[in-house]
Amino acid sequence: MATTSSGTITSVTSNGTSRITGLSSGIDVDSLVEQLMSAEQYKLNRLKQQQQLATWRQEQYREMTTSVTAFADKYLNTLSSSSMLSQSTYTQFAATSSSSAVTVKAGATATAATHTIEVSQLATAATLASSGGITANIQGSTAADFTAAQGSSFVLTVDGTSRTVTLGADAQDVEDLQEAVDTAVGADKVTVSVDDEGLLIFSAAADSGVQQITLAAPSSGGSALTALGFSSSDSLTNRLSTTDTLETVAAKLGTAFSFNDEGQLSFTMNDIAFTFDMDDTLAEMISEINSSDAGVTMKYDSLSDQLSLTATETGAGATLVASEDGGTFLAAVLNQATAGTDAKLTLDGQSLTRSANTLTVDGVTYTLNSVTTEAATIGVTRDTDAIYDAINNFITDYNSLIDLINTKISEDYDSDYPPLTAAQEAEMSESEIEKWNEQATTGLLHSDSMLQNMLSSLRETMLTVVAGQSATFYTIGITTGTYDEKGKLHIDEDKLKAALESNPGEVMDLFCQQSTSYSGTTTVRSLTSSERAVRYKEEGIAYRFYDVLQDYIGTTRDLSGNKGLLLEKAGMENDASNTDNILTDQLNDLAARIEAEEERLEAKETQYYNKYTYMETYISTLTAQLAVFSSDSSSS
Repeated sequence: MATTSSGTITSVTSNGTSRITGLSSGIDVDSLVEQLMSAEQYKLNRLKQQQQLATWRQEQYREMTTSVTAFADKYLNTLSSSSMLSQSTYTQFAATSSSSAVTVKAGATATAATHTIEVSQLATAATLASSGGITANIQGSTAADFTAAQGSSFVLTVDGTSRTVTLGADAQDVEDLQEAVDTAVGADKVTVSVDDEGLLIFSAAADSGVQQITLAAPSSGGSALTALGFSSSDSLTNRLSTTDTLETVAAKLGTAFSFNDEGQLSFTMNDIAFTFDMDDTLAEMISEINSSDAGVTMKYDSLSDQLSLTATETGAGATLVASEDGGTFLAAVLNQATAGTDAKLTLDGQSLTRSANTLTVDGVTYTLNSVTTEAATIGVTRDTDAIYDAINNFITDYNSLIDLINTKISEDYDSDYPPLTAAQEAEMSESEIEKWNEQATTGLLHSDSMLQNMLSSLRETMLTVVAGQSATFYTIGITTGTYDEKGKLHIDEDKLKAALESNPGEVMDLFCQQSTSYSGTTTVRSLTSSERAVRYKEEGIAYRFYDVLQDYIGTTRDLSGNKGLLLEKAGMENDASNTDNILTDQLNDLAARIEAEEERLEAKETQYYNKYTYMETYISTLTAQLAVFSSDSSSS
């Protein structure tokens, strides 16, 4: 906005339009126009309030859609583990074993029974492994000079515990060194010896239980290692590191392996070829083999100092076939082959052989953990508690869902709390605005006929007899509460569990019997009303629930081309209805009307200013003329 002044006239430029708002007339034009426009603002405010109400209403409908969809996904989806449409929910069994040698799990196709099982042999995987520790003992590269080492020290780490070994001022030979080592780490743990060339060797003492030994220079003071014949290129540990290159690994082994003519390791495992360079690390080799399709697992065990290759499949047969091209890695390192074995067992008197330690017979899955010393007894019983819990969870969540919906449609709307205008919000604090909006959004779905009809339809599903079934919700212990509970269900635990014990099939069919005429879950949206009536009569209560809720949240279009009623009304995110629904159309219409009204108000404001501009200009001109006449009269 630009402002210029000349005499008693002030010119204001706003949005490209020049307006004269000076005080020639003595009138505050801006305040007057503002007051006039405030009266004109009423229609725009009403439109924006309608827009806000429609937005809030859409949000609340979508909240209902989300809650109903979550309930349906959990209990009315055949892929859900808690689906009330699946027979497996009502045919759960508990299995027990008298021995930890065999663990069991009963599936939906199991039957109540008692079994006996004996295990004489477990299935094992074929392996290629080192026959013993593969890393060489720690050995110096030059003869030890004990005189030069006198008074100096080194760090000796035994299985993670580090101690400083200090040679005495009179140390003369390996016996003196051994004494210093025993003093530092304890006797009979690490043996120090010397070979024919005078090279020192550090090794684990026989039957000591010691695994890893490492030498290192002390953090301060003179190091004895150089005088004892160890150079920086010598290996100072009797274990491999997976970060070692394959070239380093070969040098560290007691029996070194060789690379092929290209300086590589090249071998095939179960028809999968592998090639590794000298500078590849042991970790890289292990990772590539284990992530391949060779069906084998390579591992370096630092405790036993052994490298192994194990077939991922257990059982006898060609599960691990390996060959090498040119090098000697397999022959030198993986030189002990153990064939896989099959599991051997006797189940209910029948001898069986399996390649794995897990087998399923007549719905019962047996896991073999160890050989048995005597026959294990397996008991399979119907898991009434688990079935009861599944039904109880369904009823509990159903009650929560209808309670949420009943609360929304029972809230009273207070018209004294319309959406706030921008001017009203400017005069209020954030907490005041929050409290106002909380009241303004209450009751927007009061007595909503669509939600009321959905609840009514759900209640009706439980009252109509399921074709061919004598059981009802009432006979199995499920009843409705008092009138003021608005359709909530209650379970008589003893009665329901008794029904599950005596007539489990009837309870299952009451819930998940499928229509013989129109079965499944994918057909309901494409049926005519007469076909729906046949399906409804023939199917169990859970399927009726599914059908009713699909009428409201179904994303598949029916014969009329419509999606579920809630989606048609308010839409749903991540669906075409998100922008194609009644409330969105209403909001788009309101947005267009608001834009038109804002343009009208802008034109109206300009009109007012133009009128006062003409007046100000006329008065200013008249004032100037009077001044001239007055001047002429004075001079004459």
